[in-house]
Amino acid sequence: MKKMYVTKVNLVLASASPRRRELLSRVGVVFSVIPSNLNEDELVGSATRDPREFAEECSRTKADKVAERMPAGKDCWFLGVDTIVVIDGKILGKPKDRTQAREFLKRLSGRWHKVITGYHLFHPANQKHQAGLVESEVLIRKMSAAELEAYLSTDEPYDKAGAYAAQGVGAGLIEAIKGSYTNVVGLPLAELIKDMLKLKLIEPISER
Repeated sequence: MKKMYVTKVNLVLASASPRRRELLSRVGVVFSVIPSNLNEDELVGSATRDPREFAEECSRTKADKVAERMPAGKDCWFLGVDTIVVIDGKILGKPKDRTQAREFLKRLSGRWHKVITGYHLFHPANQKHQAGLVESEVLIRKMSAAELEAYLSTDEPYDKAGAYAAQGVGAGLIEAIKGSYTNVVGLPLAELIKDMLKLKLIEPISER
């Protein structure tokens, strides 16, 4: 498959997410991966933070943590990304166990909620920053108790914010989306590509 863009810089994705890797690779962006291993519970006041502020701080911190591991003066751009699920003003992170996953899905069932992704591009040598924040709304259809338990048994919910995956089995639970679909998956691709073009990190591949 032909790609749309050529990558002009060394780009490091500070995330182990296979979904983010797939989305970036799909359009031809070339990058390496160094997970930040950020424990979001370590961030001050994480349980009571404004969700948008929290997503912004997490994405920036992820980029910073990976940049700190690199040799001084290394010519790299770092991309930190954080996606959260929010309902009733409460952030639903990755469930700790089946009981919490069930609790999250019951709360989401039959209701609209928000998916917010913050991303942060950072070049330490030049102290350049570019941040973005994208918000989508998702309607999860009403699930029966049996259907909810069947989804829990797929093991898909346990490493996903909000306990579901829009790109997996959980796609069958989504009745409607307002806004960016790729944001719901975990990376608002259109918005990120726009910023990367502006910063000249990538450029369209021209036919010769």
